[in-house]
Amino acid sequence: MDTITADYSPDMPPDPQKDADDRHKMHVAGAGTLGMAILVGSLTILFVSSLIAFTFYRAHFLKSVTVSLPDGLWISTLILLISSFTIHHAMSSIRKDHSRSSGHWLTATFILGLGFLAMQFFNWLALDAQLNQTQHAVSAIAWVGQSANGGLSRADASVVERHVLLVAFYMFTVLHALHVIAGLIPLGVVNIKTYAGKYSRNYHPGIRYILMYWHFLDIIWLIIFATLLLTF
Repeated sequence: MDTITADYSPDMPPDPQKDADDRHKMHVAGAGTLGMAILVGSLTILFVSSLIAFTFYRAHFLKSVTVSLPDGLWISTLILLISSFTIHHAMSSIRKDHSRSSGHWLTATFILGLGFLAMQFFNWLALDAQLNQTQHAVSAIAWVGQSANGGLSRADASVVERHVLLVAFYMFTVLHALHVIAGLIPLGVVNIKTYAGKYSRNYHPGIRYILMYWHFLDIIWLIIFATLLLTF
Protein backbone atom coordinates (compact mmCIF):
# COMPACT_ATOMS: atom_id res chain seq x y z
CA MET A 1 0.00 0.00 0.00
CA ASP A 2 1.27 3.46 -0.93
CA THR A 3 1.43 5.86 1.97
CA ILE A 4 2.45 9.46 2.35
CA THR A 5 4.41 10.28 5.45
CA ALA A 6 3.89 13.49 7.37
CA ASP A 7 7.33 14.73 6.34
CA TYR A 8 6.28 14.81 2.68
CA SER A 9 2.69 15.97 3.04
CA PRO A 10 2.04 19.06 0.89
CA ASP A 11 -0.45 20.29 3.50
CA MET A 12 2.09 20.44 6.28
CA PRO A 13 3.28 23.93 7.32
CA PRO A 14 6.91 24.84 6.58
CA ASP A 15 9.46 23.69 9.10
CA PRO A 16 11.06 26.71 10.82
CA GLN A 17 14.13 24.65 11.64
CA LYS A 18 14.58 23.73 7.96
CA ASP A 19 14.30 27.41 6.93
CA ALA A 20 16.93 28.29 9.52
CA ASP A 21 19.21 25.53 8.23
CA ASP A 22 18.78 26.75 4.63
CA ARG A 23 19.64 30.28 5.67
CA HIS A 24 22.87 29.24 7.38
CA LYS A 25 24.07 26.69 4.87
CA MET A 26 27.32 27.41 3.10
CA HIS A 27 27.19 28.53 -0.52
CA VAL A 28 30.19 27.69 -2.63
CA ALA A 29 30.46 29.54 -5.94
CA GLY A 30 30.12 26.96 -8.68
CA ALA A 31 27.96 26.31 -11.72
CA GLY A 32 25.66 29.26 -11.07
CA THR A 33 28.49 31.76 -10.84
CA LEU A 34 30.19 30.23 -13.88
CA GLY A 35 26.93 30.39 -15.84
CA MET A 36 26.46 34.05 -14.94
CA ALA A 37 30.06 34.79 -15.92
CA ILE A 38 29.51 33.11 -19.29
CA LEU A 39 26.29 35.10 -19.83
CA VAL A 40 27.97 38.39 -18.94
CA GLY A 41 30.95 37.55 -21.14
CA SER A 42 28.73 36.69 -24.11
CA LEU A 43 26.71 39.90 -23.77
CA THR A 44 29.91 41.91 -23.45
CA ILE A 45 31.21 40.45 -26.71
CA LEU A 46 27.88 41.30 -28.38
CA PHE A 47 27.95 44.93 -27.26
CA VAL A 48 31.66 45.55 -27.81
CA SER A 49 31.73 43.96 -31.26
CA SER A 50 28.71 46.06 -32.29
CA LEU A 51 30.37 49.23 -31.02
CA ILE A 52 33.63 48.42 -32.83
CA ALA A 53 31.73 47.79 -36.08
CA PHE A 54 29.86 51.07 -35.66
CA THR A 55 33.08 52.99 -34.92
CA PHE A 56 34.71 51.56 -38.06
CA TYR A 57 31.65 52.47 -40.11
CA ARG A 58 31.53 55.96 -38.59
CA ALA A 59 35.16 56.60 -39.59
CA HIS A 60 34.07 56.67 -43.23
CA PHE A 61 31.45 59.38 -42.67
CA LEU A 62 31.91 63.00 -43.63
CA LYS A 63 33.86 64.84 -40.94
CA SER A 64 31.22 67.56 -40.82
CA VAL A 65 28.43 65.15 -39.84
CA THR A 66 27.74 65.39 -36.11
CA VAL A 67 24.81 64.99 -33.72
CA SER A 68 24.28 66.98 -30.53
CA LEU A 69 23.85 64.47 -27.71
CA PRO A 70 21.38 65.39 -24.94
CA ASP A 71 22.95 66.62 -21.71
CA GLY A 72 20.72 64.16 -19.85
CA LEU A 73 23.12 61.36 -20.77
CA TRP A 74 25.48 62.67 -18.10
CA ILE A 75 22.72 62.39 -15.52
CA SER A 76 21.91 58.85 -16.70
CA THR A 77 25.55 57.90 -16.33
CA LEU A 78 25.72 59.37 -12.83
CA ILE A 79 22.58 57.48 -11.77
CA LEU A 80 23.98 54.18 -13.02
CA LEU A 81 27.31 54.77 -11.28
CA ILE A 82 25.51 55.45 -8.00
CA SER A 83 23.46 52.26 -8.45
CA SER A 84 26.70 50.31 -8.85
CA PHE A 85 27.78 51.79 -5.51
CA THR A 86 24.52 50.81 -3.78
CA ILE A 87 24.53 47.23 -5.02
CA HIS A 88 28.14 46.88 -3.90
CA HIS A 89 27.03 47.91 -0.40
CA ALA A 90 24.19 45.39 -0.59
CA MET A 91 26.78 42.65 -1.04
CA SER A 92 28.98 44.07 1.73
CA SER A 93 26.01 44.15 4.13
CA ILE A 94 24.93 40.56 3.48
CA ARG A 95 28.51 39.39 4.02
CA LYS A 96 28.20 40.91 7.50
CA ASP A 97 24.86 39.11 7.97
CA HIS A 98 22.95 42.41 7.87
CA SER A 99 20.12 41.17 5.66
CA ARG A 100 17.80 44.11 6.34
CA SER A 101 20.50 46.64 5.50
CA SER A 102 21.30 44.64 2.36
CA GLY A 103 17.63 44.80 1.41
CA HIS A 104 17.64 48.58 1.80
CA TRP A 105 20.65 48.89 -0.51
CA LEU A 106 18.99 46.59 -3.07
CA THR A 107 15.83 48.71 -2.90
CA ALA A 108 17.92 51.80 -3.56
CA THR A 109 19.51 50.04 -6.54
CA PHE A 110 16.08 49.12 -7.91
CA ILE A 111 14.85 52.71 -7.61
CA LEU A 112 18.00 54.03 -9.27
CA GLY A 113 17.51 51.53 -12.09
CA LEU A 114 14.03 52.90 -12.67
CA GLY A 115 15.47 56.42 -12.51
CA PHE A 116 18.03 55.53 -15.16
CA LEU A 117 15.29 54.23 -17.48
CA ALA A 118 13.20 57.37 -16.90
CA MET A 119 16.18 59.59 -17.71
CA GLN A 120 16.91 57.60 -20.85
CA PHE A 121 13.30 58.09 -21.94
CA PHE A 122 13.75 61.86 -21.70
CA ASN A 123 17.00 61.55 -23.67
CA TRP A 124 15.17 59.67 -26.42
CA LEU A 125 12.53 62.39 -26.55
CA ALA A 126 15.26 65.03 -26.77
CA LEU A 127 16.61 63.48 -29.97
CA ASP A 128 13.25 62.49 -31.42
CA ALA A 129 12.77 65.86 -33.15
CA GLN A 130 16.18 65.53 -34.84
CA LEU A 131 15.36 62.00 -35.96
CA ASN A 132 12.03 63.06 -37.46
CA GLN A 133 13.66 65.92 -39.35
CA THR A 134 16.32 63.71 -40.89
CA GLN A 135 13.73 61.02 -41.62
CA HIS A 136 11.77 63.49 -43.75
CA ALA A 137 14.99 64.72 -45.38
CA VAL A 138 16.10 61.19 -46.26
CA SER A 139 12.67 60.40 -47.71
CA ALA A 140 12.83 63.57 -49.83
CA ILE A 141 16.15 62.63 -51.45
CA ALA A 142 15.49 61.82 -55.12
CA TRP A 143 17.64 60.79 -58.03
CA VAL A 144 18.08 64.42 -58.97
CA GLY A 145 20.08 64.81 -55.81
CA GLN A 146 22.79 62.46 -57.01
CA SER A 147 26.21 63.63 -58.08
CA ALA A 148 27.68 63.09 -61.52
CA ASN A 149 29.52 59.93 -60.50
CA GLY A 150 26.27 58.20 -59.50
CA GLY A 151 26.58 58.58 -55.74
CA LEU A 152 24.73 60.87 -53.38
CA SER A 153 25.66 64.52 -53.44
CA ARG A 154 27.66 65.77 -50.48
CA ALA A 155 24.64 67.52 -48.99
CA ASP A 156 22.43 64.46 -49.33
CA ALA A 157 25.16 62.19 -48.01
CA SER A 158 25.45 64.32 -44.88
CA VAL A 159 21.70 64.02 -44.30
CA VAL A 160 21.79 60.23 -44.67
CA GLU A 161 24.82 59.87 -42.43
CA ARG A 162 23.31 62.07 -39.75
CA HIS A 163 20.21 59.90 -39.88
CA VAL A 164 22.36 56.79 -39.45
CA LEU A 165 23.99 58.35 -36.38
CA LEU A 166 20.62 59.04 -34.79
CA VAL A 167 19.41 55.50 -35.51
CA ALA A 168 22.62 54.10 -34.01
CA PHE A 169 22.05 56.17 -30.86
CA TYR A 170 18.61 54.65 -30.39
CA MET A 171 19.86 51.17 -31.22
CA PHE A 172 22.59 51.14 -28.57
CA THR A 173 20.69 52.98 -25.84
CA VAL A 174 17.46 51.02 -26.28
CA LEU A 175 19.35 47.71 -26.38
CA HIS A 176 21.09 48.62 -23.14
CA ALA A 177 17.81 49.78 -21.57
CA LEU A 178 16.22 46.41 -22.39
CA HIS A 179 19.06 44.69 -20.53
CA VAL A 180 18.48 47.02 -17.57
CA ILE A 181 14.81 46.00 -17.54
CA ALA A 182 15.87 42.35 -17.71
CA GLY A 183 18.07 42.99 -14.66
CA LEU A 184 15.39 44.79 -12.65
CA ILE A 185 13.12 41.73 -12.66
CA PRO A 186 15.52 39.34 -10.86
CA LEU A 187 16.72 42.26 -8.72
CA GLY A 188 13.19 42.68 -7.42
CA VAL A 189 12.93 38.95 -6.66
CA VAL A 190 16.29 38.92 -4.88
CA ASN A 191 15.28 42.01 -2.92
CA ILE A 192 12.13 40.29 -1.64
CA LYS A 193 14.11 37.20 -0.64
CA THR A 194 16.64 39.36 1.16
CA TYR A 195 13.97 41.06 3.27
CA ALA A 196 12.47 37.62 3.95
CA GLY A 197 15.76 36.50 5.46
CA LYS A 198 16.55 33.91 2.79
CA TYR A 199 20.17 35.03 2.52
CA SER A 200 23.03 35.18 5.01
CA ARG A 201 26.78 35.78 4.97
CA ASN A 202 27.28 32.12 4.02
CA TYR A 203 24.45 31.83 1.50
CA HIS A 204 23.62 34.68 -0.90
CA PRO A 205 23.82 33.38 -4.50
CA GLY A 206 21.03 35.65 -5.76
CA ILE A 207 22.81 38.77 -4.58
CA ARG A 208 26.08 37.52 -6.06
CA TYR A 209 24.49 36.93 -9.48
CA ILE A 210 22.66 40.26 -9.63
CA LEU A 211 25.85 42.04 -8.51
CA MET A 212 27.76 40.53 -11.44
CA TYR A 213 25.03 41.44 -13.91
CA TRP A 214 24.60 44.98 -12.60
CA HIS A 215 28.32 45.73 -12.79
CA PHE A 216 28.20 44.44 -16.36
CA LEU A 217 25.41 46.92 -17.15
CA ASP A 218 27.47 49.70 -15.60
CA ILE A 219 30.68 48.92 -17.49
CA ILE A 220 28.89 48.42 -20.83
CA TRP A 221 27.08 51.72 -20.44
CA LEU A 222 30.36 53.52 -19.79
CA ILE A 223 31.75 52.00 -23.00
CA ILE A 224 28.61 52.98 -24.95
CA PHE A 225 28.65 56.50 -23.53
CA ALA A 226 32.34 56.96 -24.32
CA THR A 227 31.74 55.72 -27.86
CA LEU A 228 28.85 58.13 -28.33
CA LEU A 229 30.94 61.06 -27.06
CA LEU A 230 33.86 60.20 -29.36
CA THR A 231 31.89 59.45 -32.53
CA PHE A 232 28.90 61.78 -32.46
